[in-house]
Amino acid sequence: MLAFFASFVLETPLVQQIMRWDMAILRESPWYQEILAEGEKRGLQQGLQQGMQRQLIRLLERRFGEVPQELAARLEGETVERLENLMDSAIAVSSLAEFQQTYSLPK
Repeated sequence: MLAFFASFVLETPLVQQIMRWDMAILRESPWYQEILAEGEKRGLQQGLQQGMQRQLIRLLERRFGEVPQELAARLEGETVERLENLMDSAIAVSSLAEFQQTYSLPK
């Protein structure tokens, strides 16, 4: 635990030297594995979300031309589930204005 807290104020190589700390041993600990799994889960979710945002913007651009920057920026904060619904809307509507109206409706 001391090494963990020391790493907040000291450089990692110095902490490793002081504690004679081997990262291979640390990587095998259940705590490290739990942190790693959580990071991977968040990374996958973020990657999926960004990919869907790009696909939605691409779909809108192909159907209706340039997508306003404000709309693209708003899409960045949406969940994967909401982006899926918006993708369906983007396919069903007949204009960008209609999409924006649909998007403005309560979630």
